[in-house]
Amino acid sequence: MAITFAVALLSAAVLGFEILLVRLFSIAQWHHFASMIISLALLGYGAGGAFLALFRERLVASFPLSFAGFAALFGIAAPVSLALAKAIPLNVLEMLWEPAQMLNLAAVYVVLAVPFFGAATAIGLALSRPRARIGAVYRADLVGAGIGALGMLGLLFVLELADALRLVAALGLGAAALAAWDGSRRTAAGLAVAAAALGVLWPAAWATPVPSQYKGLSRALLVPGAEVVARRSS
Repeated sequence: MAITFAVALLSAAVLGFEILLVRLFSIAQWHHFASMIISLALLGYGAGGAFLALFRERLVASFPLSFAGFAALFGIAAPVSLALAKAIPLNVLEMLWEPAQMLNLAAVYVVLAVPFFGAATAIGLALSRPRARIGAVYRADLVGAGIGALGMLGLLFVLELADALRLVAALGLGAAALAAWDGSRRTAAGLAVAAAALGVLWPAAWATPVPSQYKGLSRALLVPGAEVVARRSS
């Protein structure tokens, strides 16, 4: 039962993170590039499936700690990968004449695919273990995904992007703690503490989008005397 709840929690966190990435890319670049987040998520899930095809038996033997480890990977990698991606000097407008920008785009893909890889491997383990209640696990995955997607759309009206990212990361570690409870209660307690700490410790700057210097708002703020007088999330 704990594993099905952990799967639902992790699935909600993953879909919430995907919605967040769409929002962040729409602000930092343009809405046209937000659709690439779907392919990015599929890249991470495909990598997780390939990894399971090679190492499933070893990982299932140490289930549920294996599940907890990959769920924790998602929780930690979600904010870290976003901070690393922001540090990559990607300028999509230069791609036609600057080949290095294609490498920067590839780097962004690889970095941001890591959280999805962790979540996909954990959920795949839950589905592939012996005597798994596949129907219940799959139902938990779908219900969690739906709640995560709709919930994030609502939360963005009341939370800043940084706070929403903290919540997503904490949910990932919370799922890891739930899964680890049957294998090691000490590990589960440590993960629960880490999940709570995420609500406070992650720097807000990691999730603060920096709009391209070529976007209209960025150019308008260069006018002498221009300043931001109000901000609203929706």
